[in-house]
Amino acid sequence: MDKLRNGGLKGAITGDIVGSVYEFLNYRGKDFPLFDRDCTYTDDSVMSVAVAHAISLWNGWTPDDGQLRSTLFDTLVASMQAYGNYYPFAGYGGMFGYWLCEADPKPYNSWGNGAPMRCSAAGMAARSAEEACKLGEATAEVSHNHPYAMKAAGLTAEIIWRARHGESMDQLRKLACENYDIYPVEWNIKNNEYSEASQYTMPPALAALLDSTSFEDAIRNAIAVGGDSDTIGAITGAMAEAYWGIPDDIWAKAESLLDERMKSVVRGYYAATVEKGE
Repeated sequence: MDKLRNGGLKGAITGDIVGSVYEFLNYRGKDFPLFDRDCTYTDDSVMSVAVAHAISLWNGWTPDDGQLRSTLFDTLVASMQAYGNYYPFAGYGGMFGYWLCEADPKPYNSWGNGAPMRCSAAGMAARSAEEACKLGEATAEVSHNHPYAMKAAGLTAEIIWRARHGESMDQLRKLACENYDIYPVEWNIKNNEYSEASQYTMPPALAALLDSTSFEDAIRNAIAVGGDSDTIGAITGAMAEAYWGIPDDIWAKAESLLDERMKSVVRGYYAATVEKGE
C-alpha cells in the first residue's frame, strides 16, 4: 500500500465525531456503535479544518479569500478566528473562546490539548519529518505556546509524516516513548483520568495508535481509554489514518455529518497534499 495516499485530517475529524458523545460519559470498552445517532463534530474538527484552510492559503494552494496575511502565524490566526465565527457553538474552551474573539489575539501560554488535536494538516503538508514537527508546533504556538502544548502538536504532526512515509509501528513507538511514558491500552482503560492538558492527553492517544490493528481498532482504543474522548479520538484518528489509511465507508459516514464549507476544505486539502503526490 502507498501510504502517501493516506492523510490525517479525515482521521482527526472522524475520531472527534466518534468521541463526541463520550467526552463526559466515558465508555471503557470497545464494543460500542462506531457512530452513535447523537455524534457530531466539535471544536476539534472545526479547528483542524481551519488550520488546513490556513496552510492551503499560506502555500497558495487555494485562492486568497480575504484571509491570507503575510506570515503563517497571521494566516493561522485569521483562519481560526473566521472558523470560530462560522461555528460559534462548537464547544471551545473558555480561554480559547476569548482568543477567537479578540481584535489582536496573542498566545496565552496554554498547555491544553487543543494544540495536538488541530495539527493534522501540518503532518500532511510538510516536506520532511523535521519540518512536520516545526509546522505542527507553529499551529499550536499562535495560542497554545506552552512548551507542553507545542511538543504535543509537533510530535503528532511528525508521527503523521513518518507514518505516511512508511515507518513501522516499532519505529513510531520508539519515537513516542522518547517523548512520553506510554502504558498499554488495557492499563489506560483502568487508570486513565479525564484531563484537558496536552501532557496527559498524549500518552493514552499514542497508546491507542500503538496498540491498534486497524484504523477502526485505533478509534475504538481511543474511546476505550476514556478521558477527553473527542480530543483523544481526534489525535489518535489523525495518526491512525496516516498509518493505516481510513476505510471509505467510515469516512463517508463522518463526512456526511459535515457541512459544505468543511467538506470543501477537506477535499481541497487532500487534492493538494495527497492526490498530487510529492
